[in-house]
Amino acid sequence: MRRLAFLAIVLLLLGTIRHVHGQVPAGLPPGPDDRFKADLLLFVAHPDDDTLAGTYLAKILEEGKRVAVVYGTPGDSGGNQNGPERASSLGAIRQIEARRGLASLGITNVWFLSGHDTAGQDPVRSLANWGHGRVLSEAVRLVRLTRPEVILTWMPMQVAGENHGDHQAASVLALEAFDLAGDPAAFPEQVAAPTEQFEWLLEGLRPWQPKKIYFMSDAMDTRFMDGHGPSYSVTALSKKGDKYWEYAYRQLQSHVTQYREELEQLAKADAATREKMVTGAQPGDALLDPLRFIRGKSYVRSAVTADVFDGITDAPVSVESPSGTGAGSLAGVSVGLGGPWHFYHRFWTAHSVAELGGIDLHEIGPLGGGATVRVPIVVINHEATPKQVTITTRLPAGWREMDRPATVTVPARGELQFMSRLVAPASAAGGTVDAVYEAAGATALTVRLVMQPGSNPLPQD
Repeated sequence: MRRLAFLAIVLLLLGTIRHVHGQVPAGLPPGPDDRFKADLLLFVAHPDDDTLAGTYLAKILEEGKRVAVVYGTPGDSGGNQNGPERASSLGAIRQIEARRGLASLGITNVWFLSGHDTAGQDPVRSLANWGHGRVLSEAVRLVRLTRPEVILTWMPMQVAGENHGDHQAASVLALEAFDLAGDPAAFPEQVAAPTEQFEWLLEGLRPWQPKKIYFMSDAMDTRFMDGHGPSYSVTALSKKGDKYWEYAYRQLQSHVTQYREELEQLAKADAATREKMVTGAQPGDALLDPLRFIRGKSYVRSAVTADVFDGITDAPVSVESPSGTGAGSLAGVSVGLGGPWHFYHRFWTAHSVAELGGIDLHEIGPLGGGATVRVPIVVINHEATPKQVTITTRLPAGWREMDRPATVTVPARGELQFMSRLVAPASAAGGTVDAVYEAAGATALTVRLVMQPGSNPLPQD
């Protein structure tokens, strides 16, 4: 009985392993998860940094905008007014404080990068301590996941009051992610199409270009920002009849580790005194009225001082990526060999390897008789509207195709990759044969299959 039980367990495990490493199911995955779509992504350094923007976040939330927040660090080297916890334990507490504060506004999509709170005024030192390359990849991933129209971040400049290295490090990362998230050659593993049912390497995201980026500051005096972007009253009334500064005050009440003494004083004050304390008491730590922004970049037509969302529509923007891999002047749709072939052509262009870019090899093999091979196909839409594209295949005699969608919908100025599984006839001879993929209005893609009897199937993973 024990032997039978042991065999049953082994068979169960083997079945699980085969399931985990099985093929991606037939058909295409759904589009991006709209639960995480943001109109505005707030990108700051520490838990409690978000309170400066709380008045503005409350305003746009009541207008129906969606907000997500990214923190560069958990605030794990700060002080603690509420207990003995420090370092990683304090960071764990401050993450919860931040989530509770944002939840008071109705914001629940909140992420923390893997940076560490760094005391000092040098943003380069902060970036070094955070692990610049690692956190940049994390930042790009979250921009692609949340697909914000606008990014709001700290100001990359040192002025009196606005001189925390982590604040400026967050703004550097936010600006880099703004420039890179739309470039499919940047962190390409994030936009590579999944190849397994339970994928753990390739992420299946899509490039995303935000339309605007704005900077905010906790400078002691923000009047120097006038004329460089919009401004918003922190004492104006919301639709519910509360003043906007009160929303930021409710956020602040969650941050007991950082503001216990101040919160106790505020709680004892009458409403008029509390407003004065919150909006003007300590330069550099108050919600200065008005809240001023500087517009960093905009890819839509809009006056510099116009509202943050002025000029923004659902239409994607066309931006030549920093690596030179943008859509350029191409039109219509094109069909190409995806996967590594697609990546390498972008990589060569990004790094100006002209000689390699001029070689156009579409060979797969060697394959033996009866082999199954996965051919990655990419359909690129160069137009400003989504396109429904029908794909047809011409195969060599005796070959068959499995698990391929006949029609795909490709996002505006985007791309979509899928796998075409081809099965060779058992009696296939040596030499080469061609599989041809066609779509209306696009140049046909010819994939050359190199046959060699007795060859093992190509490794697919």
